[in-house]
Amino acid sequence: MTVTSAGAAAETRAEATQALISAGRTLFTQLGYRRTDFADLASTAGLTEEFARELLPDKAAVFGALTERTVKVAGILRPVVTEGVDEDLPVRLARTYLALWEPNEEDSPMVELYRVALSDKEASQVLRERISKTLNGQVDRELPSGDAELRTALFGAQLGGVAFVRHLIQVGAVASADLETVIATIAPGLRQTLLGSDATP
Repeated sequence: MTVTSAGAAAETRAEATQALISAGRTLFTQLGYRRTDFADLASTAGLTEEFARELLPDKAAVFGALTERTVKVAGILRPVVTEGVDEDLPVRLARTYLALWEPNEEDSPMVELYRVALSDKEASQVLRERISKTLNGQVDRELPSGDAELRTALFGAQLGGVAFVRHLIQVGAVASADLETVIATIAPGLRQTLLGSDATP
């Protein structure tokens, strides 16, 4: 479809934005971040470049929107956090986040996302900023201690490291182990990082 900005209804703009994000997933995965031009994103989405830039101004914005759509961290983690800050919170968060990486019939969208980000400095920065905004911001506001931001960031780094080793470089036992076994093994460290010395093992 070819859409211009004149008279575009909110529903049309929403559909066009989704088309642009879907084009981003296709082209970023196939070509890599650096080789993907914004004009190609617009063309693949069936949009004029002018209208596409009204929706998302550049390819960094497209990748950021793709990150948020793929991760959906804010919506997924909110009910986990609102269940309460207790000794089980780190495990609930770990299970919810790491499940996003588990493959279904094809590669996990999270694996695709991180492969793209690791190939380009700008993409990596966009990914870090979006993950920090959605993951860390959702959790650290619920923690009572003054160093909650640091604890949450380190907690996220631990989970990211496990996901990286398990799915991107696929290191032996970590990659082959059952997810619940992985979570149970790292749970004491996650509790200590997120909740501090008062956490009950």
